[in-house]
Amino acid sequence: MENKLLQEYEEKLSKLTEEESKERDIYLHRLATGKIQGPNTGYPSIDKPWLKYQTEEAINKDFDAMSAYQLMYKNNVGHERETAITYFGNKISYQKLFDNINLVAIGLKELSLKKGDTIMMCMPNTPEAEYLFYAANKLGIVVSCIDPRSSVDEIIKDAVSVGAKYCFGIDVMYDKFKQLPMEFGIVNISPFTSLPLGLKQVALLKNKSPKTDSRTLSWSEFIKYAKKSRIKDTETVFEPNTIASIVHTGGTTGKPKGVMLSNEDMNGLMYQMIYGYDEEFHRGQRFLNFLPPFIALGLNNATHLSACFGLNSIMIPSFEPEEMPDLILKHKPNIFLCGPTHLSLIMKNENMQKADLSFLEVICSGGEKLPLKLQQDFQEFLKNHNAPANAWIGYGATETSAGIACMKNNCFAYESVGIPYLKNNVAVYDMETNEEIYGYNKKGELRISAPTIMMGYTGEHANETDDVIKEDQFGTKWYHTGDIGHINEDGLIYVDGRIKRVIMRKVFKIYPQAIESIILSHPAVKEAAVVGVPDEDEYSIPVANIVLKPEYIDDVSIKSDIKEFVDKEVAKEMPSYAFLAGYNFIDQMPLTGIGKLDFKKLEEMGILEGKKKILTKNKMM
Repeated sequence: MENKLLQEYEEKLSKLTEEESKERDIYLHRLATGKIQGPNTGYPSIDKPWLKYQTEEAINKDFDAMSAYQLMYKNNVGHERETAITYFGNKISYQKLFDNINLVAIGLKELSLKKGDTIMMCMPNTPEAEYLFYAANKLGIVVSCIDPRSSVDEIIKDAVSVGAKYCFGIDVMYDKFKQLPMEFGIVNISPFTSLPLGLKQVALLKNKSPKTDSRTLSWSEFIKYAKKSRIKDTETVFEPNTIASIVHTGGTTGKPKGVMLSNEDMNGLMYQMIYGYDEEFHRGQRFLNFLPPFIALGLNNATHLSACFGLNSIMIPSFEPEEMPDLILKHKPNIFLCGPTHLSLIMKNENMQKADLSFLEVICSGGEKLPLKLQQDFQEFLKNHNAPANAWIGYGATETSAGIACMKNNCFAYESVGIPYLKNNVAVYDMETNEEIYGYNKKGELRISAPTIMMGYTGEHANETDDVIKEDQFGTKWYHTGDIGHINEDGLIYVDGRIKRVIMRKVFKIYPQAIESIILSHPAVKEAAVVGVPDEDEYSIPVANIVLKPEYIDDVSIKSDIKEFVDKEVAKEMPSYAFLAGYNFIDQMPLTGIGKLDFKKLEEMGILEGKKKILTKNKMM
C-alpha cells in the first residue's frame, strides 16, 4: 500500500511546472514550521522537513543559466576595489582579477584555443590557477584539473583521454610534463609569479627554473604574447549543458575517476549557497583557502565559492596539517574548510590555547567522518575562545560538484551533516528491495536528486556513470551515494557508514564504522580504520588499524588493553561474526594524494606482526 501511494505522489510531482514546484516547497516550508496544519506522507523526499530551515524568499529564487565566469563577474561588478585574493601579503583586487582573467583569455586565443577545446591544469592553489580557470571558462574552453603529483603515466593518460591541447603546469613538476607527447603544448608556471616583489626575488634566487624544450612557454612568455596581441578584449561564450570542468574523485576505494561538470552543475551549488547561506557568508570575509583546485571541493567550494560571494581568498599553495594553527593565528580568517585532523591540531597547539578566536565565523569539516567526541571537544574549545562559529559538518561528493548537504547556524546538531542544499532532495532506500524506505530514522542508502549532479565520468570509466546515476520512471535523476544514512523528523541527515566499505565475511555483512566507533571510544586511540582483508576461507576478514595518541606510545601494556577492551565491547554490541581477525598498530594512516584515508592500502597491508605481513588469524569457527 505504501509503495503504491509513493508512486502516486511521485507521478504527481513529476508533472509539476517549476513554478508549481516552488509553490509546493513553500507549502511544505509552512507545514514544517507550523504556520499551517496538514498531514505528512512519511517519506522524507516527499515531505522535505528540512525546508523549515530555509526562507520563503530563498525557496522562490530562480537560478539563471550562465557560465561560471559570468556568475562570478556579475556578483562582483560594483565591488572592483575590494580584495579578491591575498597571496603571501600581495592583495589582488576584483578589478585586477577581472583584468588578469581577460589577459589570460587573450593569451589562450593567441594559442589558437577556442570553444570546445580542452586544456589540462596541473596546478596548486595560486592566483594563476584562478585566472586560468575563469579565462578558459569565459571562452568556453574545458579545464581538466589533475593533481600535479600524479604519475607521468596518469598525466599522459588523462591528457590523451580528454583530448587536451595544452598542459598548464606548475614548474616544479616539469620533469613529468615534458614527457607528454610532442603534440601537447606546455605552459610552465612558477608558484612565485604573484608573490610581492621582495619575496619573489628571494624565491627566484633560491629556486632555479627548469630547463625546458622548444614547445614549452613560461607563464611570463605566455603573458607577454597576450599583452602584445591585437586582441584587447574577449567575448564571453556560454552554451548550456556543455562541459566546463573535469575534476577527479579521491580514489579512496579504487582508481580516481574523471568527473565532467557543466556550468549549471558548478553554479547550481553556488546559487544554493548564496540564497541559502546569506546569513553565514557575506562580502569581505577572509577565507583561508588551502584546498587545491584539482579536486571538486577546491575548485567549487573554495575558488568558485570565494569569488562568487565576494570573499577575500587567502591562498595557500601547499602546507602541512601541522601548520594550520599558525596560519589561522597569522591570517585571522573568518571562514575555513578542513578535515578532522586539523581540528585536533588546532586544539593541541600551545599558541591556540591562549588565543582569542572571536574572528572565526564559519568552520566546516568534511571528507572523513568527524568523531562525536572530537566535535564536542572542538565546540567547547570554540566557546572557550570567544569564537561565534559552530563546528559544522558538510557532506558531498565529486559527482555532485562537492555539495549535497551542510549544517547552518539555525540547524546545528552533533554528528549530523546538516540539511540538503536548497534545491537538493534526499531519499533513503532499502538496499535489499531497492525501494524507498517509509518513515524517519531508518537506515538505508542515501540517494540524491540535485541540480549539481555531474554529466558523467570520462575515459575508461565513462561506462560506470550509469552505475551511480539512475533515472526513475518519472525521469528524475538520482545519484546513488553508496553511503548508509538516515534522516530524522527535522530533516537532518546522518551518514552512518559506507556501503562500499561493507566487509563480506562468508555470507555476513559487517559495517566497519560501528567497530571503529568502539575502538575510538578507548582513551588511548587517536585514529582507527577497520578494513576487510582478503581471505581464502572467509572471503574477507575485518582487521583494525590503530594509531595511538602520542602520550600512550611508550605504554607497554596499552595494545593488549585496547584489544581486550574492543573484543569485549564488540562481543557485547555486535554479532559474533563481527569480531576482529587482527590488530595493526601503525605510526600513521596512509593517505591518498588529496589527503583522504587510503582504504585500498590498508586492505593490501593485511595483518602485521611488527612490520611483517603474517597469515590471517582469529578465523570464524
